[in-house]
Amino acid sequence: MALRLISFPAENRTLLAALLVLAWAASARASLEYSITDLGTLGGPYSKAWDISNQGLIAGIAYTGANVEHAALWKPPSPAADLGTLGGPKSRAYAINDSGDVVGYAYVNANAYHATLWQNSSPVDLGTLGGTRSCAWDINRKSNVVGWAYTNSGTYNATFWGDDGPVNLGILQGDYSIAYGINSEDVIVGVAQAETGSDIAVMWRDYQIDVLGTLPGGTWSAARAINDSEQVILWADTAAGDTHAALWQDGAITDLGTFGGNDSWAYGLNNLGHVVGWAESPYGTYQGFVYDGLEMHNLGTLGGLFSAAYGINDLGQIVGLSQTDSGQTHAVLWSPIPEPTSLSLLALGALFLKRRNRQTPN
Repeated sequence: MALRLISFPAENRTLLAALLVLAWAASARASLEYSITDLGTLGGPYSKAWDISNQGLIAGIAYTGANVEHAALWKPPSPAADLGTLGGPKSRAYAINDSGDVVGYAYVNANAYHATLWQNSSPVDLGTLGGTRSCAWDINRKSNVVGWAYTNSGTYNATFWGDDGPVNLGILQGDYSIAYGINSEDVIVGVAQAETGSDIAVMWRDYQIDVLGTLPGGTWSAARAINDSEQVILWADTAAGDTHAALWQDGAITDLGTFGGNDSWAYGLNNLGHVVGWAESPYGTYQGFVYDGLEMHNLGTLGGLFSAAYGINDLGQIVGLSQTDSGQTHAVLWSPIPEPTSLSLLALGALFLKRRNRQTPN
């Protein structure tokens, strides 16, 4: 079927790709239910899952039996594996790519931590820009890494780690910047201090920085992730002073709203444009959500009061944390019901067709 679709003229491929995506979205909304799995800890009372690959590998943090925070890797149904540190006491993992490479930070001693890349579960020190601390926030399929690092002057700047070591991505008119996300084409998003002193969402393309803007009436924003279609998720304040999750695309910003409370925050974005995060209810509690392109859906909890979603892969699997019925906070995996293998293949096929059509001359 895929071969016959690809052989069609470009205009038909585009139409078919759009129809496939619409069919997937309609089916997902018709039966948007998730099972929730407790991923456990490293023996302590707390864990958080930050990201999930398309192979189902999960990166995050978990407390050990000694109540120390360590980077963790889950390969369900196996329990969490401790990724260790760079010789210091603590570490955290924030992102994972489809090769299984994990990034975050690890302490090198009691006071300093460095951006870290775990390959085959072995930590590699990515270094800094001359200062004592750095942190890696995201990694793409080429294993290029972004985050931030302190300079020898005491400021911290958005940083790119590729084949040539750490590269300073620069700032706007302010003192600092942070890179939070990178897509397959090395387009990078994050935040920088503006001349006014406020944070503003930015994008780096070929090391050139551009401002993405704010919600109407807002004063600040930050870009948290970018997908291969260059959709970007934002944190931004509203005219009322609340913080809302938002989706930026081609210069337009969509407010994703809340569950009736004041605030929401977006953390994860897949290549189908689905967003995850957490949103506040009118009662002051917050729960994880998935935004399917039209509306926000509540993901539920492990029996406790709150949950939060941080990562989503292209198969619709979501990871984050939830309070348990006993009051602890554990990393969780939300899996679509029924497992939408065929639906996800259709959606991924549509994404492939879209990319191929973009690369084919008319």
